[in-house]
Amino acid sequence: MTDTDLKPIDRLGADWAAVCRSAESGHALALLAAREEAVAALGVSDLGGLVDGLRRPEGATQRDDAGRVVQAMIRSQAAHPLMPRAILQAVLPGLVAVARRLSWGSGGDWTSGGAFFVDVVTTAWEVIVDWAGDDRPYAVLDLLSAVRCRLRRQLLSQRAGRDRVVLGMDLESLVASPWRNGSTDLDELARTIDAMAGNELDRVDAAVLYGNGVLGMTITELSDLSGVSRRHLGGCRKRALTKIVA
Repeated sequence: MTDTDLKPIDRLGADWAAVCRSAESGHALALLAAREEAVAALGVSDLGGLVDGLRRPEGATQRDDAGRVVQAMIRSQAAHPLMPRAILQAVLPGLVAVARRLSWGSGGDWTSGGAFFVDVVTTAWEVIVDWAGDDRPYAVLDLLSAVRCRLRRQLLSQRAGRDRVVLGMDLESLVASPWRNGSTDLDELARTIDAMAGNELDRVDAAVLYGNGVLGMTITELSDLSGVSRRHLGGCRKRALTKIVA
């Protein structure tokens, strides 16, 4: 594995810059706004302005709006062919965080961190398109979790017979010690969350704990990406941990 190559990120930015302020982008925004009040209320004129606002929310109100807008974009993705591309650009910082938590594919068959990130983006695109029409209140967290899980399975498969690399960030109450089956506490946490979500564990609480404990994202990062206040997300994380420990 060579040093992390960020050129794919630069290319994504350049490609987006070429279309995000175009007349077609303005038309796409108008079609989306006609379907979604949360988008219409923003008063932006094209998808470039929309994504810029999502990437740089100011204050709790704008963070709340950002979460609802990404939810609306996925729900009304069929409004225009540019919509999946706009969603991808909006969640790009989160995809970079996922790639970082997976050590840019270190130990896998990718030739560089850039090559790994291409697969991260491709996987995100597949998930975005597959979820068209879905109504997901925590769309950003769900999307990043889905991408992380798919890439992590591929990475671990490629690492078969090789030394394992512990991924992510441990919670305060966990240590990176091996379990009987050779996995780490982090692996066990991910499996436990998946098994309990929707049953003993509220799905929202599960998504927050997964984002923080498994993806290794801070509560502030999750707040910026989801549009939910840090205080609320902290409560979700605390409830989820309490139920899992119990």
